[in-house]
Amino acid sequence: MMHKPLLGVKIVDLSMYVAGPAAARMMGEWGADVIKVEPLKGDNNRPAGRMMGMPIDDSNNPHNEVFNANKRSLALDLKQSEGKAILERLLSESNVFLTNFRTRALEKLGLDYESVSARHPHIIWCQVTGFGTEGPQANDPGFDTVAFWARSGAMGDLPEKDTAPIPPLIAFGDMLTSETVCAGVGAALYQQARTGRGEKVMVSLYSNAIWALGVGVQSTQYGDEYPKTRKNAVSPLVNSYRCADGVWIYMCV
Repeated sequence: MMHKPLLGVKIVDLSMYVAGPAAARMMGEWGADVIKVEPLKGDNNRPAGRMMGMPIDDSNNPHNEVFNANKRSLALDLKQSEGKAILERLLSESNVFLTNFRTRALEKLGLDYESVSARHPHIIWCQVTGFGTEGPQANDPGFDTVAFWARSGAMGDLPEKDTAPIPPLIAFGDMLTSETVCAGVGAALYQQARTGRGEKVMVSLYSNAIWALGVGVQSTQYGDEYPKTRKNAVSPLVNSYRCADGVWIYMCV
């Protein structure tokens, strides 16, 4: 425990589904005291494991636990004054406020960056969105399959040429984005420790996908093309091959 870098850091996690909660879970691994705040009906992700054939009862919900281990939790009705008062008390004694609510919803609750930072100038305010905070999709909801995979083009760039777009693994883009959230909050915590002041951290699924596709985006500016085909590989030593027993291997030399 003495080697966990975030011991003493307190995080209020007002986020649902995957990208936000997974980031808070990782920071809990690093020693942070994470308090998960859910609506009275619970995080909307709680029943999602059913789609993959997983159990979702109160004693066994592995899909939800992957993203919410290492946390304490409580349920609040933030539309009521009592719920707001409890959240305000938590924010007053916390280092980080993490959310993936859309901006308009946060504004209605008085939890947008301007409002929270005015009341709690010490706090790091972090929002995870689907498409960022500018442009025509700024307030659109966004799951990883659309915001990360489809909108960025990754879904169409990665399959074998002339085949259908890939069906991405559920929450794959969310999990990658959660790591960027941890990096942004970590940098802000360093500043907070030096100055006592908070910071605004913004991460979107879409922008994180563009970053992950950076080398491909760069190469297409010089004539490279996607999607590719294994039948026209750049090198026979960097390609996939099907063996006589039907198993595929990939080699990179």
